[in-house]
Amino acid sequence: MNFWLHEVSMAIIKKTLLKSMTLLILALGFFASSLSFAQQSESFPPTDYKEWHWLASQCHNCPIMIIANRELLHTVEVQEFINTIADKKSELVHLYKIDGQEYNLLAHMAIGILGRESTFFTGRRYKLKETFPGLVRILKTARWLMKGAEGEVPDSSRGPTQIKVVPKKIAETYDITTDELGNPEYAALATMGFLIESLQELKRRAVVNKLDEITPTTYVDYLPYIYMGSARRLINRNPSPVQLNYIREMKSWMDLVVIFELPQEQSLPALHP
Repeated sequence: MNFWLHEVSMAIIKKTLLKSMTLLILALGFFASSLSFAQQSESFPPTDYKEWHWLASQCHNCPIMIIANRELLHTVEVQEFINTIADKKSELVHLYKIDGQEYNLLAHMAIGILGRESTFFTGRRYKLKETFPGLVRILKTARWLMKGAEGEVPDSSRGPTQIKVVPKKIAETYDITTDELGNPEYAALATMGFLIESLQELKRRAVVNKLDEITPTTYVDYLPYIYMGSARRLINRNPSPVQLNYIREMKSWMDLVVIFELPQEQSLPALHP
């Protein structure tokens, strides 16, 4: 009996020690990760960079750096998405002939949209759509036919920012198709192209439809209507809870990054009002 009790006691002790060691290892891993994150936050951006603020900066051709202040964004996919947006600024500004400050604003919004649409590449709905695009297409076609809708079935949204059609300039310049939008670099380029073209459309709508409430100060509040294909609600001034919720969530995700710019001795003249 004493031998049996001894064996049971030793088994319990071993199990307890093993569990304690496991918890200790996890705790050390979390501490190391937190320390690394804190050190990264302290060391970036370099001292030459200044924090960017929309409509406050006067630099229109400055390189930018986007810093994530949450570990949720410290993944390979998100960092590649973010770095592409920063690294390709000069190319895209030249390609679209847009204002560099507007590019910065759209870059900030792109991060918010990435969070809203796919929770930064981790959302279950996003993963299912990207894993089974053919099945998604079949289900969408079935719903289209059940509604009795006419015409061609609309394209399915693809990639972590849910884009249906890669902008022509982006597709031709970088040779990107919708099937490749799971690639973070391609997704970043397509998202920026789509946002740039959406901003151009928003400005046009503001003039044509006399939407005086649309100004540089409110771009972030109204641009999502164009991005989501809800221009009609914008024109009719009839937002739905869906659009309002989208904008609110996008803004909350935007708060997870800070944009810094490297001031240059000379900058291009401003294009926005």
